Order: sequence, then structure tokens, then C-alpha cells
Amino acid sequence: MDFTLPPKVDALRTEIRAFVAEEIMPLERDRANYDGHENIRPDLLEHLRGKAKEAGLWAIQMPEARGGRGLSLAEMAACYEEMGRSIFGPVVFNSAAPDDGNMMVLNKVGTDAQQRDWLQPIVEGRVRSAFAMTEPDGGAGSDPGMMRTRAERKGDRYVIEGRKWFITGAGVAEHFIVVARTSDDARKGLTAFLFYRDQPGWEIVRKVPIMGPEEHGGHCELVFDGLEIPAENVLIGEGEGLKLTQIRLGPARLTHCMRWLGMAKRALEIAGDYARERSGFGVKLADRESIQLLLGTAAMQIEIGRLLTMKAAWKLDTGDFARKEISMAKVQAADALQTTVDTAIQICGAKGYSQDTPLEWMYRYARQARLVDGASEVHRMVVSRFLMQEGLDYWSWP
Repeated sequence: MDFTLPPKVDALRTEIRAFVAEEIMPLERDRANYDGHENIRPDLLEHLRGKAKEAGLWAIQMPEARGGRGLSLAEMAACYEEMGRSIFGPVVFNSAAPDDGNMMVLNKVGTDAQQRDWLQPIVEGRVRSAFAMTEPDGGAGSDPGMMRTRAERKGDRYVIEGRKWFITGAGVAEHFIVVARTSDDARKGLTAFLFYRDQPGWEIVRKVPIMGPEEHGGHCELVFDGLEIPAENVLIGEGEGLKLTQIRLGPARLTHCMRWLGMAKRALEIAGDYARERSGFGVKLADRESIQLLLGTAAMQIEIGRLLTMKAAWKLDTGDFARKEISMAKVQAADALQTTVDTAIQICGAKGYSQDTPLEWMYRYARQARLVDGASEVHRMVVSRFLMQEGLDYWSWP
């Protein structure tokens, strides 16, 4: 494994870092720049997106033929980390969830017509999208096998009945991917479908209130009551929904890690700057052993997360599923984010708890990292299963 970045990718990473520092971070200080979800105000977002496009920093995860930069996952890791240093960063570059994951899966498995009609508008930023899989209590969550939403084929169409919730971005999405049950087969019982916002037969019944700031469009509960979807809007094929979720969620979990690690680094930067400036009882905070221990521990946890994330990205780029590597990275990056932000607030004291820095925003946001795309306990079970199956081979070198 060689994690050296090609010169052109390192140059791109540097450009993104500069754009974030000069164009995005200064906006975090003024609450007038926030919307009702505590994210960047939509009109301001569109202005910055225009600048990112002009700078050639737009949708870098997509192939060049689609307007992106054609980066591998390992190359994305370095660039997404830079985007994540601002709480507004990823969405400005069209590299935020859920659009990011939807673009990658449509680019990989969509037909030519589906890529033209459904993918390209998301890539160009003309529409937003959502991925509807999670269901209310008793339905699908970390276990897709518990899916209750059903799709019945009637001629050349499917009719969907059921309920989904915590669907990120649904409030503003125009394009949706929904996963529903088409049979009771354990492996081939789920199917993924594409549908438009303006189609009849479904509705958003509420935006689920959450403790932290959220992506544009919130986290919504959806009810499907006779939504009709033409057969040509099936992704991959009937019965391939579980495969679709596996293709989508692996890289999507990893891109979460990339962005979270950038946020964790930013929190540590804020704490480090404060520690260098703040004195107490005649001593700089940065010179106190207790503060050095906190900073050093947080830095190590972030670096462990970066290495695990890069290894998983490298394995995916080689064609491996990297399931255990993704699970390890997901747990580590989520824990590193939460503990680092907590540490940064502790070092900054009352200032960190206030809205004078973005730390309190990060603190509330960070708590969801251990839940989204599979709770940490589920990922630890995945790692344990591989350990039991592989024995000493679990530790084999590439």
C-alpha cells in the first residue's frame, strides 16, 4: 500500500483547501448565513457552487466525461477530508450525502438512459436526490432483510405501498431511489426503483426533528400509497435490491469517514489555536501536560481513522469489497469525530460551548456519526464475524 498522492491530485487537494479557507470558512461566523436547518443558506450555497464549478472543483468523484475529475476512492479520501474542514464544505462541491452516494451508485449500475435522465441532473447540480431504505420500528434499518415496504408488479409497472423514515434530504429532493420488497426470497427479495418527486401515490408526512444540524431537506418520514413506477425505472433488475444497497452503502460509508475526519481535524485546529493563545496562572494552555495529553490522544485517534479509511479506499479501488475494512474505518472515524470535538470544547471552555466557534454545531452533528449507515455495534459485529471466519488470515498482509 502506497498512499502517496499523484502530483495532480495533491494539487487538487491544495486547491480545495484554499477554497474552503478563503470562500467557505469565513461564512460560518455569521448566523445570517445559516438556514432553518442550521446549514448554509440556499441562495448563498448556489453562489458558492457556481464558484466551485468555475474553479474546476465540482463533483470530483464523477468521471471527467460527466463533468467531474475522475478520482479514485483513495484520491477522494484526501480531497473530501479537506472539504470536511468546513461545516458547509461538502455540499458546496456536490460531494455531500445523500447525493454523493446516489451519484456513485447510478454511475456504476445505471443504464445509459438512467444515467442520462437521473444521474446527470444530480451531477450538474440541477436537482437534489434522496435514498429511501430505512423504515420505522419493526422495518428495515441496519438489516435490509426486515424490509416491510412492498412493490407489486402489475403489467409494466410496480405499485409501492409502505413507509420510510429518516430519509435524508427528502424535503428538497427531486430524484429518489427507493428500496422495496418484491418477494420473500432471503437474497433476491428486494428491488430498487427510481421515481420523481412529482409522481402521485406518495407523500412526506413530516420532517423528523433531530438534536443536531442537518442536511438541506431534513430527515423525513414518507408514506407510499399506490406509487406507480414503470419497469424501466428498476435499478439493476428485480430482486437485486440487496446487491444495490451493498454497492451503494460501502463507498458511501467510507465517504462519510473522509468528511468526518476533516471535521475532526478542524476541531483540533480550533482547540490548538486556542491553547497556544490562552494563558492561565502564568502558563499557556499548550504548555500544560494535561492539555498536551488531550491534544496528542485526539491527534492519534484521527490518524488511525485516516489510515483505516485510506486502506479501505485502496482495497475498494483494487476491486475488493473491503467489508471489514469499511466497518473498522466507520467505527473509528465516528468515534474520533465525537471524542475530538468533545476534547476541543473542553480545551476551549465556555468559548467552545458557545456559538463563537463551530464546535457546538460539530458536537451536535457528531453524535449521529455512530448511528448513520449502520450503528457502531453492527459494524463491530461485522468485524467480529470476519475474525471468527478468517482466524490468522484476518491479519494477512496484502
